[in-house]
Amino acid sequence: MSETNQKILAKIRNLLTLAEDGGNDEESQTALLMAQKLMLKHKISQQEVSDKKSPEIILRSLSVYKRLYWWEKVLVRIIADNFRCMFYIQSNRLPHQHSVQRKIVLMGFPEDVDLAFQMFNLAADTMKYYSKIHLAKLSEEDLSSNPLSQLRKSYYQGFMDGLKEKFDIQRQVMMNENEKYALIIQTPEAVKEKFNREITGSLTFNQPSFSRSNHAYQDGFQKGKNVNLTQAQINHQAESNH
Repeated sequence: MSETNQKILAKIRNLLTLAEDGGNDEESQTALLMAQKLMLKHKISQQEVSDKKSPEIILRSLSVYKRLYWWEKVLVRIIADNFRCMFYIQSNRLPHQHSVQRKIVLMGFPEDVDLAFQMFNLAADTMKYYSKIHLAKLSEEDLSSNPLSQLRKSYYQGFMDGLKEKFDIQRQVMMNENEKYALIIQTPEAVKEKFNREITGSLTFNQPSFSRSNHAYQDGFQKGKNVNLTQAQINHQAESNH
């Protein structure tokens, strides 16, 4: 990780600590949102003081070739849209394999890709962690009317919808505060041009069916809007539940 992104993530953790110590829920925004805001402020100050050429555009895989889950494709779009990156699905099948293996690849400037990689994994880990807690509390009556797998899908989608809504709100607020954010928050044109020039095809997949009216979706939605996403906090909460 670059020194700049290390400083950004360190600031996120410090802000969360101060917010939690003060007991102010409004200040306890998610680490993802703080990362986005700090990143954009950094981009503006960087543009104002530097006349250097744009950095090289890089690729970074989110995983090895494997079976991709539907939620990974939904989540990466949310993260890429908010951290100035493009992404695509790369497929491969070796002679001894019966099925095609796939991976998600991020494309963008190094600092953006680096931060998007970290944020994707934090969001995914947190979503799975809180989903596990929610499902463990369900009664036999809840499970008799809805298969566990369906409830998990509802929770995941709720979490991602909540996260996207919070990002959308912050984007609008920040653009109202400073018109420079309207340009900075967009994926750089150089990245989009390289993507359109080199990547063909479109992302299509069959999203599973699930209910948006059940408690699993609603709980996931609220958690996605309000959860604090720092690895230290997740680890602490996991240890506290053992």
